[in-house]
Amino acid sequence: MVAWSTRCTGCRRRKIKCDRQWPACGQCQKAKQHCSGPPERVKFVAENTAETVAEQLALVGRSESHPSFIITSNAQPKISPSVPGTHATKTGAELVSLLTSQAETFGFSNFAHLLRHVPAMLDSSPALTGAVSCLSDARKRQSTFPRPERKLDLKLYGSALRHLRYALQDSNELKRIETLLATLVMWRVEATIATTTELPYLLVTWSVHLAGVAYLLERLGPKAAKDELVFFVILESLSELSSHYYARDESFFLASPQWQQIFRERRDFPTLHRVLFVVFGQMSVFPDVMRDLRRYHTGQVNIDHVRSRVKSLCDNFSVIEEPLQAIMEDESLLRKRAASSSMSPVKEVYEVENEDITRVCCLYALASIVANNMLSAVDGDPSHELERKNDLLSRTIWMFHEQATKVGSFGMNYYPTALLLTYGSAKSREIEEWVVDLLNLLQERDPGTDAMWTRGEIVQRCYATSGNIWPSRPIASSKPTLSS
Repeated sequence: MVAWSTRCTGCRRRKIKCDRQWPACGQCQKAKQHCSGPPERVKFVAENTAETVAEQLALVGRSESHPSFIITSNAQPKISPSVPGTHATKTGAELVSLLTSQAETFGFSNFAHLLRHVPAMLDSSPALTGAVSCLSDARKRQSTFPRPERKLDLKLYGSALRHLRYALQDSNELKRIETLLATLVMWRVEATIATTTELPYLLVTWSVHLAGVAYLLERLGPKAAKDELVFFVILESLSELSSHYYARDESFFLASPQWQQIFRERRDFPTLHRVLFVVFGQMSVFPDVMRDLRRYHTGQVNIDHVRSRVKSLCDNFSVIEEPLQAIMEDESLLRKRAASSSMSPVKEVYEVENEDITRVCCLYALASIVANNMLSAVDGDPSHELERKNDLLSRTIWMFHEQATKVGSFGMNYYPTALLLTYGSAKSREIEEWVVDLLNLLQERDPGTDAMWTRGEIVQRCYATSGNIWPSRPIASSKPTLSS
């Protein structure tokens, strides 16, 4: 492990500590001497306490006196005092500029709140620096008009992958929050920015990096979630992780009692956040319940056991329905206005400044639709009451479509999934096509270069979220019923 000198020339010559208050440090001002400012080159010196430094940088084992990172919506991007001109410092500056210049499309997310803490962490993590460099470059390419030929700089992308691989092969790096954040950033870059036609192998790597986030979280354990940064990483990735484990027919570690406790312990949060934690707690159980549903369809699990689990999910969502309804009826939090497009399936749309409200409303509607679909699959016949509930939940999601169009899928990464699940509530071919077109628009898919969403693909995705087993012979590409 090495440390670098950040003193000005005068302080280094006099062998005294420099307070680095550029353009003229305090020591030079006190001595009435000219201050040369920050050094042009970094001087690396040997350090005898490598293990101590590594422990200080590690997430696990921090002393109780060390303050926790707390993420708030008012947090401002900061860069700790560092040596100007280093790659890490330049990367941090680019990230701060990006968060400021793309505040609408980039800053409207929990992911942006996490990134505001990243610049101060870059100096000690090549993996995080490489991931953020790749992210910043890709986001700048997305905002460039006309669009560049490639959405990713393959040299930056390859460098980020290489540094992340080194970190994942180091037992000490595996304990660090920086490695977890680097893996999260690479997953978001690949899942949100990359295209299936231009870089088809990213279909594999983004899934690998999402699995990497799960691996690192499980390795850190539930106690690590007491750190606010780790907890917000869980919130940022939980819905996608739930789908990840469901698709692989595996048990989700967040469904265990130890991990579920992290959501129940957050009692000092406002009502809005407590509702969100209940939703996330139930979403983490989805993969296990759907595994039981699949086994029920193959005769391996008793129907009473499956139905009790599904009914428990629906009952838990009913508990938070009243406080959520009170939030949605508060005009100071949610304002309604006429929809801008005549093609919209709803006449009014929501306007909201607090992203947490949008997130809670959409994820609650998404999760409730999935729970209703599973209940209908168990009963074997759709009830009119469940269809009516899903119609109302779908309309709630649709009323946020202009907000989602404004900020994009990077700012509201959960919205495309929520929108997809409303397809079953479309009452006409026009609304079905509207859902398909909006999905392609949100994910910026280009017919000339990208694989586009189709009605058939959406039908298959909706069918899978009910816990049913896809038939060997494809079903018709039409609107799925609730029972399918």
